[in-house]
Amino acid sequence: MAKKPAAGAPAWMATFADLMSLLLVLFVLLLTFAEMDVIRYKQIAGSVKAAFGFSQQDQLAGVIELDGSIVGKSLKAPTPDTPRVVSEIPRAETPEVESNETDSKEEKAEALEETLGKVLDNMGLADKIGLERIDGEVVMRFPNELAFPSGSSGMTEEFAAILNRVAPVINQTDGEIFVAGHTDNVPVSASSPYISNWDLSAARATSVLHFLIDQNGTDPARMVIQGYGDSRPLATNDTPEGRATNRRVEITIEMVENNFDADANGASEASEFRAPANGGEDFDEGANSGTGDATRNPHSEERRTFSIPSDSP
Repeated sequence: MAKKPAAGAPAWMATFADLMSLLLVLFVLLLTFAEMDVIRYKQIAGSVKAAFGFSQQDQLAGVIELDGSIVGKSLKAPTPDTPRVVSEIPRAETPEVESNETDSKEEKAEALEETLGKVLDNMGLADKIGLERIDGEVVMRFPNELAFPSGSSGMTEEFAAILNRVAPVINQTDGEIFVAGHTDNVPVSASSPYISNWDLSAARATSVLHFLIDQNGTDPARMVIQGYGDSRPLATNDTPEGRATNRRVEITIEMVENNFDADANGASEASEFRAPANGGEDFDEGANSGTGDATRNPHSEERRTFSIPSDSP
């Protein structure tokens, strides 16, 4: 008579279940000790987005957006017989500054302010970047947390993407462009490559200048850089909030008037620097040669005329 098997599960099941439990605990421990560098991940993702110029206004074609990430519809390699669909990422259009040459400086500044405001609204940055019009000037204020890393003159990817959007608008205007760097009153560290906050602020302004000229084709003759250090604060430097406000980069566009009569008194002439003849002061054409002060065309929009004082009594 055959022996009846013992009731219950086989003996090897106990060993197998113990092994599975140990493996489960092992993988749980591995997952617990695993770390993800979230900051590094965000930096890489931000660099890719800035390189392609993505913004809230940009629309994508031929791709699927899932929770903010871009996922391809198919990863299969196409065969020669497979029809190919080429999808392009359209560039954001640059709005046109609606102003005329006969407008006053204030009217041109108002038109530029309105156009830049639309660009910032489309990018969702109207509450982060200051935009102000002062008579015939338009001032854009970029907080340092957005523009530059702490103690560095290397622009952030986000700041570069913003400049790529506002520079084509600024290039539609005339007049000088002042790029000014500002810091708080905290001295630079001993290991910093910059001598002082003055040096750091000037280096940041220079970085913006080179980016506008090299990457966006801004006329170098219009550019002026200024480094103010901590000499022109907007708020008190006694609080962290105030110091954060004072760390900034400002781009000021000074408008000019072109509504002069080019045919009046002959063709319009540029005011150039000329060394004084016979020890006298420099003067423009049309000035009375017997007077000591030079006579300028009050309607000219060209640069100022400089004169060298005479050493003769």
